[in-house]
Amino acid sequence: MKNLLAIFYGIVFGIANIIPGVSGGTMLIVFGCYDKVCGALSLNFKEIKKNLVFLIFFGTGALIGIVGFSFAITFLFDRFPVPTYLFFMGLILGSIPLIIRNATVKEKFRPSCAIPFVIALAAVLGLTFLEKNSAQPYTLSTAMDGNTATVTIFNDSDRTVDSWTIELPHGASAETEATGAERDTHYSTMDKIKGIFGMKIPALAPNMFRNPDGAVIEPHSAYSFTFENSSGIDLSTLEIGEISYKMDLLFFLTMVGALFVAAIAMIIPGVSGSFVMMTLGVYTTIIAAIRNFDFGVIIPCAIGAIIGLIFGARLISWALKKWRLMVYSAILGLAAGSLAAIFPVGYELSAGVIIAAAMAFIAGGALSVIIGKKTPVEAE
Repeated sequence: MKNLLAIFYGIVFGIANIIPGVSGGTMLIVFGCYDKVCGALSLNFKEIKKNLVFLIFFGTGALIGIVGFSFAITFLFDRFPVPTYLFFMGLILGSIPLIIRNATVKEKFRPSCAIPFVIALAAVLGLTFLEKNSAQPYTLSTAMDGNTATVTIFNDSDRTVDSWTIELPHGASAETEATGAERDTHYSTMDKIKGIFGMKIPALAPNMFRNPDGAVIEPHSAYSFTFENSSGIDLSTLEIGEISYKMDLLFFLTMVGALFVAAIAMIIPGVSGSFVMMTLGVYTTIIAAIRNFDFGVIIPCAIGAIIGLIFGARLISWALKKWRLMVYSAILGLAAGSLAAIFPVGYELSAGVIIAAAMAFIAGGALSVIIGKKTPVEAE
């Protein structure tokens, strides 16, 4: 049972780290394994040896969560966003008693604890504000002239784009011809690998435009292509999909630095690593690289993530030993702030959605409370 729980904890941690706004670190607190994971990531070999079995099963679950459940969680957020967000809010809120138990294992709260709590709360709310008010650096403009549609992609970023896709509706004619773009109706590398292992792949192949070989969009420039819109495609439904950049030393260092910061965020309760990646403008690039096995992007990301996880875990482990009460006071602030960060806004609410969301919230809260009560708290 302990090993099955460790796999479950890892799966939730992995899923949380691919959802913008949801904190993987908070999930570690929810399940009472924060110290174990930080001890392993900081290369504390005494802690690794002590918790080796747990870490093996936890790591297996995390890998399953990141790779195997990325499509499922995307489906849930696309189809049932409000109940899914409320489930995670319930998990976070239900974890607060465990955070308080961890904080007060040696001493009680005192007035000075309000300082790290407020600073952490303000930091998460500030990041949330920046993310929700940041401008999308890539925009589309569309126009019709008879049956000919013209699509213009504007690159308002400071980087050279060398790969992009624009998804077409599945009802679009397979004979649609384009000038200045290529049609792509082949299954992705990930789907082909899933098929080899007998996993279900989408019934419909991808249906998209992509850049021709060698075509780039320079910083603060635009690129246009045309296609025959004889099937009456609704141009308002067209969106830019995956974006990647031309690799150079500056981009390599940018990706290392961005993932260094995001990896530290992944293990800080209340802060979302994916959320930080979105704030830094690299989230879509990384997701595209993973789906397309673009190792030119994956390698610098992996370097930055490994360094960030080790450095961040060492920093947090050291801080917990020195200022346990203050660190957990900050964690409480981060957890409180994350509730506001993932609160669903702008969705249509029907009676059914409200009921489903309430049930999901109660289920998430009950789950974390039950697990918290069964989780032993150890003093450093």
